[in-house]
Amino acid sequence: MKTLMGSKKKKIVKEFSENFGVDKVDGLFLQFGKEKLRVYNGSLSKEELIDLDRNVKVENIGLYLAKSQSDGFRLSLDGCDLLKDRINKGILEISDGDAEKWFKGNDLEISEDVGFKVLMNRGDFIGCGKSTGEKISNSLPKERRVR
Repeated sequence: MKTLMGSKKKKIVKEFSENFGVDKVDGLFLQFGKEKLRVYNGSLSKEELIDLDRNVKVENIGLYLAKSQSDGFRLSLDGCDLLKDRINKGILEISDGDAEKWFKGNDLEISEDVGFKVLMNRGDFIGCGKSTGEKISNSLPKERRVR
């Protein structure tokens, strides 16, 4: 577990702003491994979290916000839900049929600008995928997929 503060947090929030229109994320940013970004809003201080991690190996704390990828951050489904009132950019409205495909774990054959897109169906955010220009790559975890 690594805490991300100051310029590192500002850099991440700046990227969120550029891609999703999100200019503020409350809480402490925590990095687990090389890729997972979590946000913590609990009553423990940063120092208490570090001490806890030092004494007891903490695998997860906080909400899984995003995954760091070589070309940016992909919001998790929980991250989309947490930031739903602040996301105003990079939104792609999809049909019920495409939403069904998405929930089954399939990529969507949709031509869209390259980059991360927050998918919306009937006014609800249903995930974040990456557009290659020709398709939207599905990132929904297997345990959240519909069979």
